[in-house]
Amino acid sequence: MPITCIERVVVAITDLDAACERWSKAGFAIASKRFSAGGLNVARLYAGAIEIDLVAVAKGVAKAPEPLASSLERGGGIIGWIWGVSDAAVSDGANSLTLPLSDGGTRSISLVNFLPGVWTGSVATDADLATRRASLKTLCGSNQNTVDFLEHIVVMTPSLEDAIAAHEKIGLPCKRIREAGGGVRQAFFKLEQTVLEIVGPGRGTPQAWGFAFMCKDIRRAVDVARANGMQATEPKTAIQGGKIARIVGPLDGVAVAYMAPA
Repeated sequence: MPITCIERVVVAITDLDAACERWSKAGFAIASKRFSAGGLNVARLYAGAIEIDLVAVAKGVAKAPEPLASSLERGGGIIGWIWGVSDAAVSDGANSLTLPLSDGGTRSISLVNFLPGVWTGSVATDADLATRRASLKTLCGSNQNTVDFLEHIVVMTPSLEDAIAAHEKIGLPCKRIREAGGGVRQAFFKLEQTVLEIVGPGRGTPQAWGFAFMCKDIRRAVDVARANGMQATEPKTAIQGGKIARIVGPLDGVAVAYMAPA
């Protein structure tokens, strides 16, 4: 199962209408057509070549499927992501979510508990980065915040060694490890433009914690959020160079940062 990319990330949402309004105020373009199947309602936005699915339980559904249910118990947030693979994948995961595919079809994607608090599945894709970017822009429109791609996903985990072993087992080598202080370390993995930043031992609940989006114009990203009544910090120098600004407070359980290149 050669992994070629992160095809999408999945976010559990308690109220889909309210979530779409919040992400729109943060400057993200949201596809006008929603998707419904398997007792779920899905709204789609994007960052570069990566789809972001906001997933909520449809009204009248008594029980959410796992792992959606567990995430909703803590108010929502990132469930995990879907790997793009070069060959059709077969998974023995007992949990699944029915999600829309880029070609207009649907698929029930089996999910496995890849890391504590992080679920992953896989879909076969032969589309390159540029093709996927163009397809998502056509589906959703242009991001007012100038978000160009998903720069990194931050994950908190109790054992960094286990996380590194899990990634290397599926063919994703650790690029480097950084000492963050206080016994905490960060391990970095990369697929296309996106870095997986795994932090351990994490403080608090193990989970995919937040997104950092690379912007063409970080000033524009901050101004759009503020104009729509959201709090955003002033851009400042980031540890890795360039600039960084943050939405104050999680966005539907997701910590959101904007970045500008050095």
